[in-house]
Amino acid sequence: MISIIFRILAWSSLVAAGVLFFINQEDFVSFSSKIKNAENLKKDAKFDLESDQNKSSDLINGMFRERGKLRLEIEETQAAAEKLKEEAEIILLKESDLSARKTKLIKELESVRKELAEQTERTTEKRKQGDPIRLEVEKARSELKEIEEQNKKVKSMRDQLDAELSALRTRREVAQRSYQEEKDSLLSEIERPPYHYFGDELEIDVLSVSPSGSGIFIEDGIKSGFRDEFKYLAYEQNEPDQHFYLKASLVQKELTFLEFDHDYREKASSSIRPDQKLFLIRTGDSNTTND
Repeated sequence: MISIIFRILAWSSLVAAGVLFFINQEDFVSFSSKIKNAENLKKDAKFDLESDQNKSSDLINGMFRERGKLRLEIEETQAAAEKLKEEAEIILLKESDLSARKTKLIKELESVRKELAEQTERTTEKRKQGDPIRLEVEKARSELKEIEEQNKKVKSMRDQLDAELSALRTRREVAQRSYQEEKDSLLSEIERPPYHYFGDELEIDVLSVSPSGSGIFIEDGIKSGFRDEFKYLAYEQNEPDQHFYLKASLVQKELTFLEFDHDYREKASSSIRPDQKLFLIRTGDSNTTND
């Protein structure tokens, strides 16, 4: 604004100088011409003054606008600065908290690393201690595998033996049937004696076991074909493969005492009971003196 004032004063001085110049040139220029020139100068000066005033107004208005913008920018800058200050304070608080948490986490990490190292050491020690057990387990597994292989072989052999035994039983049954059929055929052609003949098979019921355990009493006697000193091969129905010997004595009309073989007496006392069924086959030497 000061520069504008100086410019206005300069133009005024210039106009005054022009006026004085024209006044002093009275001898050469007419008064009217001077006046006209002075008016022209005045117009020019007025125009320049108005132009300068307009420019000054524009400059002043621009200055006010710029000052408003500047004030707004300053206020915005101050607000931003306050916000940044608050954020900085928050960041400082967070930084302090983060620093504390970092320190805590570092301590926890060191503790975890230490514990992990100890755990790794214990695991290594346990693994070393478990090596013999693992070796024993592997050995046991190997032995178990061998046993399983042996069991398979034994099972195969057992199945084979069972098949052979089944075949033998079938052959025995066939042979027994053939023998019985041949025996029945031969006996049908001859007159049977009134006593048990060799190979005769019969079924009896045990009446009682003697108190001494030496034999059994049955309700069959002379009328049923029993004779003194007759020997029989006996077996139980549930155990056809377990044979033992009996010898008839004290044979009466409807009562006979069958004496156990000496080697079978101990077992007979626990396995033979009253009302038990036995199967007898006549065998051994016969005594027909009393026939």
